[in-house]
Amino acid sequence: MDFNDIQNAWNNEKTENVILPDNLEKIKSVNTPLDKIRKNLKKELIVQLVSMVIVGIIPLSIEMKYSFVLAYYLLYAVSIIILISFTIRLYMYYKNFTDVTTTTKDNLYEIYYNVRLFMETYKSASYTFIPFGLFYMFLLPLGKKSGKLLNRVLDANHENVAIIVILILVVYMILMWFMTEGHVKLFYGKYAKEIRKVIDELKEE
Repeated sequence: MDFNDIQNAWNNEKTENVILPDNLEKIKSVNTPLDKIRKNLKKELIVQLVSMVIVGIIPLSIEMKYSFVLAYYLLYAVSIIILISFTIRLYMYYKNFTDVTTTTKDNLYEIYYNVRLFMETYKSASYTFIPFGLFYMFLLPLGKKSGKLLNRVLDANHENVAIIVILILVVYMILMWFMTEGHVKLFYGKYAKEIRKVIDELKEE
């Protein structure tokens, strides 16, 4: 291969991924929000595990009827299966959010896509647990051995009970929605925006 061939090959080489020093610093700045996302994810893993342990021992501290205890732990078993699946996915995301070592824009797009995908997965999993929370909320007070609350519910006017239950459901759903959206936005969304901002700045150059 002579000099002309080398020059032609050089001229034909794509320069899209050539990164200038200033751009290199911008790309590496993504490590800061990624570090914060990883720290929050690590906390999520710990909180999820501790929460399920606490949920599992609650009936042991409350005298409950056997039928309610059985229903509670059947529900708990299903919750554990879903939680394990969710925890594995959380851990996989944690492993995927690696440092920005490859200095290309494509790498930033991949990281941003993974962060957004994680956020949607997190919200989906959180909404999945909403019905379980409702069942726990009703099983624990109604299943007490004294049976006072259950007897009052059975003796009360069915229309009044239905209205109260519907109100509880509506308020609970609204609160869970705000808590989930707010949590994701606070712990992950704002850092995803920082990464997106770097990508947009690189586009303009």
